[in-house]
Amino acid sequence: MNAINFIVYQFLSNETIFLGLIALIGLLLQKKKFPQVIDGTVKTVIGLTVLSSGAGILISSLSPIVTTLNKTLHVKGVLPTNDAVFGVVLNFSSIAKGTVITFLLAFFLHLLLVRITPQKDFKNVYLTAHLMLYHAAFMNVTLPVVLHTKFLGTVLVGTILNALYYTYSPAIPRKLARSWMHDVSTLGFMDQVGSILAHYIGKWFGSDKPSQDADNMKLPKWASMFRDNTIVLFFLMPIIFVGIGLAVGKSGIQTLSGTGADATNWILWLILQGFTFTAGIVILLSGVRMFIGSIVPAFKGISDKFLPGAIPALDAPTVFPYSPMGGMFGFLGSTIGCIIVTFATIIFHSPVIVFPSPIIMYFDGNVMGVFGNKAGGWRGALAAGFFTGIISSAAVILFYPLTGAVYGSGLTWSNIDYAVVWMPLMYLLKFLRALFLGIF
Repeated sequence: MNAINFIVYQFLSNETIFLGLIALIGLLLQKKKFPQVIDGTVKTVIGLTVLSSGAGILISSLSPIVTTLNKTLHVKGVLPTNDAVFGVVLNFSSIAKGTVITFLLAFFLHLLLVRITPQKDFKNVYLTAHLMLYHAAFMNVTLPVVLHTKFLGTVLVGTILNALYYTYSPAIPRKLARSWMHDVSTLGFMDQVGSILAHYIGKWFGSDKPSQDADNMKLPKWASMFRDNTIVLFFLMPIIFVGIGLAVGKSGIQTLSGTGADATNWILWLILQGFTFTAGIVILLSGVRMFIGSIVPAFKGISDKFLPGAIPALDAPTVFPYSPMGGMFGFLGSTIGCIIVTFATIIFHSPVIVFPSPIIMYFDGNVMGVFGNKAGGWRGALAAGFFTGIISSAAVILFYPLTGAVYGSGLTWSNIDYAVVWMPLMYLLKFLRALFLGIF
């Protein structure tokens, strides 16, 4: 078991190593020359490392402020963030063991389903390894609560549900985005089902006229600079950070900005954090370009050899470049939606106070904004981010109590598909179990 834990936690769950191996194998299967193999593998690894570094900057700049907001409001709450809650799961050895087995079995069953499924749209290989591991953990804490399963039953049911989801859900964004992603890759980020929600929200609230496209908006000459994603973020992010900082209060922010003679003015510190966040996005997107340029051609070797016609289902940032401005509108809408839920849960004395999640606001918000913009322009992107942000945050009130061993930790899972797929499914399974016991 120690060997399996080492392989999973040190290799397979490390997305950089996992996808580096995928690139290496894919290029070797294509019988590429040695320099091409090295070039493709190195650029996949470094591109993903740059991407991850950018994502780390985003979280490190935003999370301390959100955490301080939690403490300042003096309420018992929960912060939806996958990485942190997974760390809690690892404290329970039996659950961690079940997570490892579920992760491995679900991935291999997923590959088998991709192989035997004839329809082209379902030929997608889910390669976001860290989220697959986090989701295996989710199954291993919720199924014992919902179905009262023991270890073997939890692993079995979790494996089947996860494999079905990994195999068939990426077909949704693949079909929706075919006209602009061109079947090069698809989405694999626990947002797949949510993408159809973003698409139709975008249609309902926006317009598909080219002039309404966030990336093609007609702006005055002086405002043309705002077509550049970096310029938009340079002005937008400090405003958002200062807004959250005002909710926290001066004293709370000063605990983060330093004390004594070397302390930074708290407003200036918030503005600088906004700039840091912007730099993180620039780094992330540069990593995305390098990563996509290397992993897609490399994956072709595996696809052609073992999974003919399959394309990779990849992490959220790989979608961002298809509509940078649409993603920004989605991020803005999602941020507003998440903050509204926080204050609503406080005002209405909800049993669970849901704090704004950096994962939902930025990563989900961007994805929803891209799909919303493609369907309904900038208004569609803003609305898609806003409503899915509300849905993702509000659903935590219902599914957090189902998370067994981690309930009460103050952390839970994020992403829109937990709200629109897994929360309803878990309550359905709970109802069916009660109905079955009532009949027999």
